[in-house]
Amino acid sequence: MCFIFGVNSAFAQYGWTKADVFLKTGDVKTGEAFLPLQPYNAITISSNEMVKFRTARKAKKEKFKPNQVDSILFKVEDRIDKYITTYITKKKKRLAFVHLIIEGNVSLIGRTEKTNMQTSRHNDVDPWDIEKPSLSNYFNHNRLLLIKDGNVLEQIKIKGFRKRAMEFFSECELLVKKLDAKEFKKEDLIEITEFYNTNCIN
Repeated sequence: MCFIFGVNSAFAQYGWTKADVFLKTGDVKTGEAFLPLQPYNAITISSNEMVKFRTARKAKKEKFKPNQVDSILFKVEDRIDKYITTYITKKKKRLAFVHLIIEGNVSLIGRTEKTNMQTSRHNDVDPWDIEKPSLSNYFNHNRLLLIKDGNVLEQIKIKGFRKRAMEFFSECELLVKKLDAKEFKKEDLIEITEFYNTNCIN
């Protein structure tokens, strides 16, 4: 069984947003959370990546690193966007916050990371502290990845996606055949994820 979180209209919310932050200790923080953009280059994922939390606008802020957080539920308008922490590189050196788009034996996750082409309205005192929401449509996440058994398949790489996907899903003959026949392409991550979770589980 897989669970889809706001696939039709999912956004990554990086401004101060109503949220519940679930900590590894079992504590739950309810108030507002803010998740800054990080650099696009995976190699430079900062060990200082963290989510900020406050109970109210003028309340004291707390900061939590990925290894302290189990999940975050951002309450955006009429939906809830779920963020979790996971490794997004093969070397698994650092945890990162990711938007959980589809949850299952294969999960689809996304990140919207800072690039030279992106601009945001920042607070003059704290350049990372965006006071107004910065919204990024799910389809505009500049990093989309599939996670299976701790392994990562990224949508955009120099090496061809089809070949990498066939290796990634090698235990599922049905899916490998569809990939080989080009019935699924790199733009079809939702369909690939749903197919695997429905047809490739023993």
